[in-house]
Amino acid sequence: MFEDPTNWLIIGGLGIGALFGFFVRQSGLCLVGAVSNISLIRDYRYMLGFAAAALFAITSSQLLELYEIVDLSESSYRNDSIDWVGVVFGGMLFGIGATLAGGDAAKVVALAAKGSSNAWIALLFFALLGAVAQYYGFLNDLRIWSLQNNSYHLTGTNLDAGLAPLFSVPKWVVLVAVDILLIGFILRFWKQHGDVQLVVSGAILGLTVAMAWYVTGVLSVDEFAEPRAPSAMTVSGPMIRFGNLLVSGDIPAFSFSISFVIGFFAISLLLSLITKQFKFTKVEGSVGRIALGGSLMGIGGTFGYGCNIGQGYSGLSTLSIESIIAVVAILVGIHLTTKYLEKQT
Repeated sequence: MFEDPTNWLIIGGLGIGALFGFFVRQSGLCLVGAVSNISLIRDYRYMLGFAAAALFAITSSQLLELYEIVDLSESSYRNDSIDWVGVVFGGMLFGIGATLAGGDAAKVVALAAKGSSNAWIALLFFALLGAVAQYYGFLNDLRIWSLQNNSYHLTGTNLDAGLAPLFSVPKWVVLVAVDILLIGFILRFWKQHGDVQLVVSGAILGLTVAMAWYVTGVLSVDEFAEPRAPSAMTVSGPMIRFGNLLVSGDIPAFSFSISFVIGFFAISLLLSLITKQFKFTKVEGSVGRIALGGSLMGIGGTFGYGCNIGQGYSGLSTLSIESIIAVVAILVGIHLTTKYLEKQT
């Protein structure tokens, strides 16, 4: 099976997706919940888990690059174009949508595997509107127009949108600075809000990002085939392809990201069945609000080139300036929507 390196994309995606899904389900880490807890009750427990995830994702991935094991500059997150308008707009929309839908991309997939009708509605509209924004109609035209007219294109010898190349600083210096900031954040709130299980789960989730880079950047590389850029984990991309399947009937080819989502969903479903927690539930709340949330997640994930998994885990691990902007926009979208909903209730 492994004589063909491309088989690693499928096997690696399934395995890493299963590992990622297991710890998401067991920990309950959700970016919407993390930001909402801070916004409403000043509870930093879940955000400390995400800080640990970022710390381990960035450190392990950057070490792969520093030791020239995987060239992260070849990934889509570090190209020569910075679509800052797209990632701000898309990130904000995704954050707003995830809050309305009741959870980020990972949580919605995990809840769907438990039989949540709310999650299935959110995923359906996530997939359909993501496909529309990616391939069809005025949303696609708007996306292309924004990309062509609002992007900042790097010139000269530096065509890499990573923090270190942009500011002409050694990569190890940037890594040390980022690690100090993240460790400082964890220590700042640890005494009052520290939760060992959440931080350990976050650390393992972060390490799965480096595993993904290694699979796609080393194990699956075929020296006799055309070079392929390394990629990592995302949910919005596969969801958009599934949506396009529903709209056009085009069956997406197996890839690392699609295998990742299948592995993620499969382990979540298996755990739900084993623990007897699987149960189809009635819709709770407004169907329109959930559908709107899923739609905004799909549109935002398309304009912002990824969701909280694609930009928040994979993109952030490359220290891409575009991914950093996207993550900040997602956080702002969640916070503003949380405060708005608080006033409404």
